[in-house]
Amino acid sequence: LTVQSGPSTIENHHAHVLYNWPDVILKHWTTPMPSLMETQPMPARRSLQSEPASTNEDRHLLWIDGVGGFLLLTRQAITIGGPQAPDTDIQLLASLSRQHATIHRDDGGYLLEAHGPTRVNQRRVVEWTELPDGADITLGRTVQLSFHRPTVLSGSGRLRFQSDHRPTHSLDGVVLVADTCLLGPGRDCHIQCPEWEDSVILIHRGGDWLVRSPRLTLEVNGKKLRGE
Repeated sequence: LTVQSGPSTIENHHAHVLYNWPDVILKHWTTPMPSLMETQPMPARRSLQSEPASTNEDRHLLWIDGVGGFLLLTRQAITIGGPQAPDTDIQLLASLSRQHATIHRDDGGYLLEAHGPTRVNQRRVVEWTELPDGADITLGRTVQLSFHRPTVLSGSGRLRFQSDHRPTHSLDGVVLVADTCLLGPGRDCHIQCPEWEDSVILIHRGGDWLVRSPRLTLEVNGKKLRGE
């Protein structure tokens, strides 16, 4: 599938590839993959909603030539654990418990729930804490991640791997997709593509993926995009 301006719905019948414009491929991810230095639970605690186990419909792999591979997760709660946890959303090659932490998304933003030793901005997490933009996350003693919300116009967040610990499958980052995923050269993009002339927006809506670009010409299955 090759991906013109304006979003268009792409139906993924039996093929794994959803989009492919000149150098971008998006496909289903099918492999199961209390001191001053502590963060305290807030008095007005927000409810942490549990979700059923993730499915292939919740996980997508985006490959961009010259940029890298990225996991797109659409669930409101995603789990992080060690390589021995087949049902974990992000499996890291590190000495972590099977489900070491859960990141929740709600209308108020993002929360991190700790199941194993975890620090956010050098403070130990007791039960859970909010994740602000630019938060540094330490899992166990050595696994380091960073969390960013590059634009206030999207509810989606991004995780980057700061230490040498990587997922069981080669990835350069993870996008926690709430509504849109912005690709392009700007700092407000969830995935930065320095050589691109303009941005491309992936839209997740009702289980479907749509794509649009303000200025770039896109094609889907050899056809120029018209509308959504």
